[in-house]
Amino acid sequence: MSVSCQRNADTINLDQQIQQLHDKGLFNGAIIVTNGNEIILSRGFGYANFEAQVPFKTNTSMDTGSITKTFTALAMMILADSKEIDLNTPVSSFIQEFPYGSITIRHLLEQTSGIVSDDYVFERAQKGIPITNSTFLDFLVEDKPSLEYTPGSEYMYNGYNYRLLAILIETISEDSYEDFIRVNMAEPLDLNNWFLRPASLMNLPNDRAFGYSKTADTLLAFGSEDFEGFYGDCNLFFSAEDLSKWSKSFILNSIYPVDKLNLALKTKSKLSEFNILHWYKLTNQEKYHFTGDWKGFYAMVYYDKDKNRSIVYLTNTNMPHWLRPALVRNINHFLDNGQFHNWNYPQSLELSNREIIGDYQLRNEQNFHIFENDSSLKLNTNSKTVSLFKLSSNIYYAPAIDQWVWFARDDKRNLKIYSSSIYELNEGVKNSSQQRL
Repeated sequence: MSVSCQRNADTINLDQQIQQLHDKGLFNGAIIVTNGNEIILSRGFGYANFEAQVPFKTNTSMDTGSITKTFTALAMMILADSKEIDLNTPVSSFIQEFPYGSITIRHLLEQTSGIVSDDYVFERAQKGIPITNSTFLDFLVEDKPSLEYTPGSEYMYNGYNYRLLAILIETISEDSYEDFIRVNMAEPLDLNNWFLRPASLMNLPNDRAFGYSKTADTLLAFGSEDFEGFYGDCNLFFSAEDLSKWSKSFILNSIYPVDKLNLALKTKSKLSEFNILHWYKLTNQEKYHFTGDWKGFYAMVYYDKDKNRSIVYLTNTNMPHWLRPALVRNINHFLDNGQFHNWNYPQSLELSNREIIGDYQLRNEQNFHIFENDSSLKLNTNSKTVSLFKLSSNIYYAPAIDQWVWFARDDKRNLKIYSSSIYELNEGVKNSSQQRL
């Protein structure tokens, strides 16, 4: 299925295309697109606060979720470089009470430490008081929960790793995380709208963007959690202008030595598509991106070093999952070819795990193997096995490789699969011997 928008390059430009998406209730927020030294689009659409009808502008600050991890990763690299610290050094060399001698700084950066999910703390922490980074460390020290796997052997996306990195940054630098980010990154890049979230919601500035969920055509306030006093993996607020400067800093090599930056951008484990600076990177391409998703907020930062191109957008109305990668994909197609693709989106289809398990042949000789392990869905592709999470009735997401997956039935009711990334929309069919009607 597809959303019908005009595509004639002679009658519609990028601004008008995003306006059409906004008019259809599909995009609300701010977007900045630059190509070389040219600003292609820099504009806000809709409201940051619907109740007060405060416009969403390019300098509006928003909770950018896991975009914070890209700042924490570079902060750790800057610090390790200045202090001549080997990333393979055990965390316990700096945090003496840390109970896992086999976990290194690199394991935290690559999300391969094996530390329990952060749900372990959220389920046990005392309610009504701020949960801080110290809270997470204290639970590890006192409870010593068993590791999920041998460090370095598997990948698990887990905010725990980056809260521990923030503690390391403060311990080694003898400075606060916020001040380290300010001095080494925000001030040199002239980021003007950023801040570290205070633990209490009542202390957040009112001119920020508020988060909303959308049910049918109705927007509802999507309240963030109170007493969030932790950071490193999330809770940095930025504007589109801030993140556009952040994106272009990797093209301009402006805050980290060029040789070390280029090496870090190419360095990644074999277990995910993340490089060590926590950006998604495709093999043999100089294209990078990362996202943040939390309580109605979604942030995307994309940059192409070869084309000197940056695409940044922020949205606060629980943007449809299918549109998140498609927006970047279509903007790139427009900039390269002067026209837009159709905005393909999933059918409404409810399937059980049993029905989607199996082998799929996609275009470009890509194969997907979906299976169940301990009641969790897994996806194997390109020699990587990653977790596959159900987001809605017919949309699944694999964070380790940043792929959105959904399914459809053809005229003969055979099962088809779609795999969507910011680079392509791929499709295929389930092996005929495994089709179930």
